[in-house]
Parts: sequence; C-alpha cells; structure tokens
Amino acid sequence: MSLRIKEYTVDYLLTAGECNPEEKMPVQLLVSRIIEVATFHANHLDVGFARLSLEGLAWVLSRVSLEMKRWPGVNETYSLTTWVEDVNRHFSQRNFEIKSGDEVLGYASSVWMGIDVKKRQSGDLSLLESMRDVISDKRCPIDRFPRINFSSDGQVLTGNDYRFRYCDCDFNRHVNTVRYVELLLNEWDLDFYDAHKVRRFDIAFMHEARYGEEVVVTRQKSSDDDNAYLCMISRGGEPLSKARIIFTNNI
Repeated sequence: MSLRIKEYTVDYLLTAGECNPEEKMPVQLLVSRIIEVATFHANHLDVGFARLSLEGLAWVLSRVSLEMKRWPGVNETYSLTTWVEDVNRHFSQRNFEIKSGDEVLGYASSVWMGIDVKKRQSGDLSLLESMRDVISDKRCPIDRFPRINFSSDGQVLTGNDYRFRYCDCDFNRHVNTVRYVELLLNEWDLDFYDAHKVRRFDIAFMHEARYGEEVVVTRQKSSDDDNAYLCMISRGGEPLSKARIIFTNNI
C-alpha cells in the first residue's frame, strides 16, 4: 500500500489570463483551486469520485471560508496545501494554507457533504471510516464559519435577476459552485474593486439550482462591520446560498 499523505500540496503559477482587473488572483479562482486540490487529495486517499460513485455517493461542497492577508499577483507562483481536520457519517472538514514561497498568504476552511446521487439527499459516509487515519493535527487559524442572518431593518440592495444558462452548469448538470461566487462578486463595479479587495469570504451552499432557473441576488450591509456585506442568492424566495464578504482598502 502506498503512503497516504496527510498534508497534500499543489503548486501553481498565476497567469495573466487568470487575473482580475487589478492583476491579482480573483476570489472565484481560489475557490476553484480549493475544489481542485481537495479533489486531488481525495483521489490520492482513495475517497474521491471513483470510490464514492461505486456506492452511489458524491462529494458536495457545503461551506467555504477563506481569509487572505495578500492575494497572489500576475506571474507569481503559489501553492495550496490541504489536510483533513475531521470526518463523520455526513460531513468532512478540510482546511487549506495558501503560500507564495515561504510567505503564508492566507487560509481557507471547507465542509464537504456526502450525498446520495439518486435521492439527492444526505448520504452515509460510514464507508470512509479509514479517513480517520489521515486526520491531521494541524489547525486552521481563521475564525469558524459565521452565522449569516439578514436584518429586517438593514439596508437591502437587490441586484439584477439572473437566469442560469448552459455555461453555468457542470458535470452534475446543476449550477457550478464557482458560478454562485461569481454572481455575488459581480454585484460591485470596477471602481469599487479598484479601491477595495476581499479580505474574508464565507459562503454556504444550501440548495442546488439547474439550467433555466431564475434567481435574485440580494445584498445587505452588515450591522456589525461597515466593511462587510451579507449576500443571498434565492429562487422564488428560497435561499440557494448565503455569503458574507468583508472588504478592505486596496493598497
């Protein structure tokens, strides 16, 4: 049996075509890399798509929290290291460290749920009990996922309605996880991003959406932090995802 690596690292180069208008890594790319590196490590541990599909199960990303001190810039090399913090019958918690050389740029924490593909409901991950052997003692230093509660008397800004199209959908024939992130980030204009950058991003994925469905993006200033917004993507009044985004000055 090959050695199962507890802390799995992948190196990348940030190309010009991947950058945002400020010549930095965009939030949606980091979320995509988080999913990618988690997939690589799960495959290495033999708990990836191939293994779970034999049992009619699949991994679904439930929550992501990321906090960045600095975002990688164009043509900069960076790495993501991931490790498993916990696993139970329904969820697995997986953390990430983002570095450039020896410099720690930030951290991320994620929660993954096992679903029954046919029933489209929570599945039993008891078959992955062996994952407990690869749980790492390394901890993620950022705060846990916050409660995202909209205030009835807060300032609400509603964005444009959006109908999901072909390129929004993925392998599972539902809306791609990263597309939710992009919809939220598009609620601010270019001038805002020239002056601000995302310091902390938290998002919970609650229900799946499919091709042709219409959603509404809602924003509200947080009552706890002038630099924070609470966001929601909803379908017919049903929340599909909720997020909190904290900005800081772009210096």
